[in-house]
Amino acid sequence: MAKQTAQLLLKISSELDLDAEELEQLTQQLREELLELDVESVNLVRAGEAPKGAKVGDPISWGTILVTLLAAGGVVTTLINAIQSWLARDERRSIIMEINGDKLQITGVSSKEQQQLIDAWIDRHTKS
Repeated sequence: MAKQTAQLLLKISSELDLDAEELEQLTQQLREELLELDVESVNLVRAGEAPKGAKVGDPISWGTILVTLLAAGGVVTTLINAIQSWLARDERRSIIMEINGDKLQITGVSSKEQQQLIDAWIDRHTKS
């Protein structure tokens, strides 16, 4: 039986006015933490074609990460717990998670209502 995978798009945002370097650092930091989890892959998202004459490959869309994982409840829950832990280090951060157009924003401030939304979102993407 083939394992069913899901692609989760993460978009980092902050109440702070981040410059490109700060957003790059946050993106790399989160990516490194997610690579420690039991996920299939954690990739930086490419922004598209580089301007003509540029001597670089595809530019990276800093602040955006694509995670491929098994669509099992335990893996998704572990991933979200890691994201919540990362967000808790600075309450001004938030992440928009998206699977197949279904979006959920998580902030650094945890609440009962936010946890209920997270649990419902996980259920939608882990039930067969």
